[in-house]
Amino acid sequence: MTELHFSPIVSPTRRELVTATCWLALTVLFCFHELVASPSHLLVGAHRGGENDLTAYFLRALDLPGKRIAQGRVPGWNPHLSLGSPTWGNPQSLLFYPPNWLCWWLGSAAASWLLVVHHWWAGVGSYLWARQLGVRHWSALIAGTIGAAAPYAIAHTAEGHYPQTCVMAWLPWTFWAFERFLASDGRRWLGVSVCLALSFLAGHVQESFYLSLLLSGTMTCCLLSRLLTGSPEVRSDASRMLWSWGLTGVATIGLVLVELLPTFSNSRLSVRASGLPLALAGDGLKASHLSLLWDASPLLAEGRATLFGGWENCLHFGIVPAVLAALALLIGQLRPGTRRLLLLLGITVLFAFGARSPLFRICHAWLPGIASFRSPARVLYLSSMLVAVLAAIGWDALWPRLWDDRPTRRRVFQWVSLLLLGTIAWEIATFSSRLLATIPATALRRDSSISQFFRERPSDDRVLAGIGLYDDREAHQDGVQKLLGYEPFAFIRYVLFLDALMPDGSKLDPSGLQLPRFRDLQKNMLDLAGVRYAIMPAGQPAAAGWKQIASGTVPAEVTLPNQPTATLGYSIFENQTVLPRAFVIGHVTETSTSPHGKNTPRMLENIDPRATLLLPQDHWPKDSERASFTAATIQSHSENEVRVQTNSAGYGYLVLTDLFHPGWTATIDDQPAAILPADIAFRAVPVSPGTHSIVFRFDVPGWKAGAIVSAFSWLAVICLSIASIARQRTSTVCSASASSST
Repeated sequence: MTELHFSPIVSPTRRELVTATCWLALTVLFCFHELVASPSHLLVGAHRGGENDLTAYFLRALDLPGKRIAQGRVPGWNPHLSLGSPTWGNPQSLLFYPPNWLCWWLGSAAASWLLVVHHWWAGVGSYLWARQLGVRHWSALIAGTIGAAAPYAIAHTAEGHYPQTCVMAWLPWTFWAFERFLASDGRRWLGVSVCLALSFLAGHVQESFYLSLLLSGTMTCCLLSRLLTGSPEVRSDASRMLWSWGLTGVATIGLVLVELLPTFSNSRLSVRASGLPLALAGDGLKASHLSLLWDASPLLAEGRATLFGGWENCLHFGIVPAVLAALALLIGQLRPGTRRLLLLLGITVLFAFGARSPLFRICHAWLPGIASFRSPARVLYLSSMLVAVLAAIGWDALWPRLWDDRPTRRRVFQWVSLLLLGTIAWEIATFSSRLLATIPATALRRDSSISQFFRERPSDDRVLAGIGLYDDREAHQDGVQKLLGYEPFAFIRYVLFLDALMPDGSKLDPSGLQLPRFRDLQKNMLDLAGVRYAIMPAGQPAAAGWKQIASGTVPAEVTLPNQPTATLGYSIFENQTVLPRAFVIGHVTETSTSPHGKNTPRMLENIDPRATLLLPQDHWPKDSERASFTAATIQSHSENEVRVQTNSAGYGYLVLTDLFHPGWTATIDDQPAAILPADIAFRAVPVSPGTHSIVFRFDVPGWKAGAIVSAFSWLAVICLSIASIARQRTSTVCSASASSST
């Protein structure tokens, strides 16, 4: 990282680029041959019977915005899960990444082929990155082949980590643009901004954040190296590069501000706002994972890899790629950029060990943002791309440059390289075939007896259900609102309410992967949340206040071809004492007057929600006549608007048991009204005696400013790109004219 000289700008010829893209397309299709054989199928993992994050979350995340936009509505708020949560401002809603818009048109099943295309795109970026570092065409094909189907990336694709795969595709492109930035002394900064912006918009911020930190650290070291040389000319170049790097950062922020502002606003309300503890944020690799470098069979045999902590810890780059990368360490260090890449590889692998690594502990303590993420081993995406390019450098260093001028020896190099490419493709394809599978779209559970039950009883009442018996995708299709659901943003108010829901102080899984028994839940809190129905595994006895009203079996959520369909027994219980979703109540218990250190969730679980309301402060005079508990009428309920009518005899508060969020505003009889956080998680509006019409509306925080800045930023990028292409063509024409005249 202390190198002062970088490779000049290198671009492959048109023939080389066509050859590379075609070879990488064939390689990727070979690795995903099962999808090629059944192009209308969904790409899933062979483990867990085909269930993964794609089927559990991302199919509906890709499908929902298109439906809302087709209906002329902005996908701002999602009321179906977790008391409600924002769609815009949740990066994994995948709203602003252009390739995802194809799913709005073609259907979410197109996500499988988008995954394949992103693997190919990662390979093309790895090829260009290697070429920029001065590697020969045939050696650069090795980087492209490894980058297109890196085992770590394949493992996450099998796990259904759709946005991570999209981000992965932009990592080598960003490194390629960064090398060109260095080679031009900072003049070519625009490509870095665009690649970083697209990696952010792809939907998983963690890998983009790690990449930005890594590049910024590299840039800092390079600038310090130049400044310490003492040469005025070099210091002037360093100043220009520093200015260009700052411009790169500003431009990147401008390009993504439409997503960044709402995301930042939501993150401040989440459980990660103050950072995760080291025990959770630092759960990374262990010493036992080192054996996976040369033997991944235990990981594959485990299926879900429980022995090694899941696919997050897939410390495997392939045998041949690892050997070739070792050659870069042994014989390729004199090549421009090699030492820098080796150092970056060491940093990323060391970081992946999490709290077991001093490097991660320092970053967790001193670098803002590091503590907001879990699974530091996800940095292995970067490690995999670094190994791909280092493997190309190692192979290229084996062959003397003098051979390029001798046709016979050059052909030997090409044929041996082709043989090596086939070996690498076979190794990674063998790895892929152990992990990947496909299923027809009809293999997803649809129109189960549970779905039919709720379609016959449309209402605003909530349902307590786990993912196995009734998943989030089905709830969206049926218009059902689940208390639990798989959402990346866990808001602190929602988590605190779940804490009050568990009387023994144990934690409830917000995703619904593990559903507790009736006896482990606080009944009055379920009443307050408007949970009318509970779907429990068959055989669970009814508890006080619950009545069993239906039972039966449903097939498993996903069934792989040629495998028997598993059936799951269930019972549906109805809550006999559920509260309405909207009601007026007058008596208030102020949380601000509680004794010092009093735990608010413990206060909530000990109150009668029909008798009193928890508020930070009572807004009505103490001597005013208070309303008794009265049900309110929800006149209409959509994603971004709720209309409620109240009629009370005294002063009180309309409580709507949807999640409190600053993006919501309210009016009473068309006059603006304040929304207060009630019972920790819900919304309350002060209402006076009489009949009133209250309207809640959701507006994405910061979207207008973000949209304007991002629109102008992308317009500026397009104009600058056109101007740059025009200058390059003019320069080429002038050079050709000068050569012909000479």
